[in-house]
Amino acid sequence: MPKRKMSDIVFQRISPPDHQKTLSPTDMSNVLVRRLGLKRKESRAEHARLLLELLKYRKDNVPLSIEKISEVLSVSQSQTYEEIRKWRSLGLLEFVKIPAGEGFVKGYMLTGGTVNRLLDKAESSTKSFFRKTRRIAKDFDDLLMLEMARAQKGTETEEENKEEMLQDEENN
Repeated sequence: MPKRKMSDIVFQRISPPDHQKTLSPTDMSNVLVRRLGLKRKESRAEHARLLLELLKYRKDNVPLSIEKISEVLSVSQSQTYEEIRKWRSLGLLEFVKIPAGEGFVKGYMLTGGTVNRLLDKAESSTKSFFRKTRRIAKDFDDLLMLEMARAQKGTETEEENKEEMLQDEENN
């Protein structure tokens, strides 16, 4: 499994459109996509529609090809890989090969059958990201404190050397 790049996690404050009398699955999928930051800012891709399609195909246990995903997102196939990068980095989407007849069906599939399962995956991924970041921050703090201690010790040593030189000059 390739190493995930988690540095592009973005969370946005979006609440459900409560002003509407009835909420549709499309409304809710828009909210989820925005809250998880799955859609790139400059993109016109339809990620909410992709979420609904992926859930439908997940129930049938059928992976979506990159061609089908690009069709659902309404973008080119080359741009599709960039569009699904955040999905993959959060662990929501994975590439699978499922045996079918004499060959395999290859494509992308959601890692969970429900949105709650997907959120569990995203939560696990983000917790792992923050644990690693905390380790880096601890190492950074340790290095910073060590450098500050060395710098302080260096200034004390310089002051002692100056005092010794002054005493030597007075004695001579």
